[in-house]
Amino acid sequence: MFVLSFRDMATAKCSAVTTAAMYKVDPVAPPTVWSPAPGFTLATWTEVSALVKNKHVCFLVHGFNVNRDSGYTSLGAMAQEFTGAGVLGTGATPLDLQIADVDVIIPVLWAGDWYLPINYPFLLPDIRLTASHFADFIWSSATMMRRVSFMTHSMGARVALETVRATLAGKDSHALPAFDTAILTAAAVADDILDQADFADTVAAFRRFVVVSSTADKVLAGDFPAGNAVEQALWRDDPGRDEALGLYGPRLKAGSPALAKTTWYRLTDHDHGDYVPAPATPAPPFPNGWSAKRELIAELVQGTMDSAAVAAAPPTPLQTF
Repeated sequence: MFVLSFRDMATAKCSAVTTAAMYKVDPVAPPTVWSPAPGFTLATWTEVSALVKNKHVCFLVHGFNVNRDSGYTSLGAMAQEFTGAGVLGTGATPLDLQIADVDVIIPVLWAGDWYLPINYPFLLPDIRLTASHFADFIWSSATMMRRVSFMTHSMGARVALETVRATLAGKDSHALPAFDTAILTAAAVADDILDQADFADTVAAFRRFVVVSSTADKVLAGDFPAGNAVEQALWRDDPGRDEALGLYGPRLKAGSPALAKTTWYRLTDHDHGDYVPAPATPAPPFPNGWSAKRELIAELVQGTMDSAAVAAAPPTPLQTF
């Protein structure tokens, strides 16, 4: 498995933003729990090119306050299931989460874990710097991906949207991939972000958006409004409401360009940590930090990204927008 990093990998916590680097994670057999974190080695650009060139690549992006090891083990365990080599397919009741319509699944690490939660409002410059480096990666002649999709959690939504915004800024001088799907789970961004002028080109570039929200998310209900208000006071080019997209879902205007391409799954019992596996804290009988709620999210992602899976077993919609 490969992991794309925009953080200094020499330190496990509070790392600086770096340019793109791809790492190979030591082999992890399906029965093996992703804790302790497996080792990793730097990949060559030849390996990177062979992995992604002319492919449909889906990037998995974590949120704020996630350190290096938690980031690549949680997203690695999820990516492993999506490639059909995960532990959930080996249990007494096998769960096949393989996504056939995506060629490559790549977890993404970024420097969003520094110091204290109170630092959250100061994170936007690092997010935009990460997005700039991510855009450089997408533009690179060594990568030249055919299609790009994202599955994000929490503040990872802002990383993905800023990345596509930065990538599109170079459309007159670079060959760009098609942007296919953005799955935004528990998104720690303003609920009107898909209607903001700053992201108009980003919305137009994507084929579809899938928003997954939960009214039981205590982080987005309690911390986001205050943190977002402070963030907007600090950074004047950061418009938007102080209600989170991942709490009550999208707030779109009549006639919004996002309306026709947005699906909304509305949950009522997922807290902020119920979206991606947490291998460091497994809860039997679920391996690798999975849970019933996290499996539901993975099935939703599979059902969104894999037309074969949808045709074989259409997911029961929770509530669509």
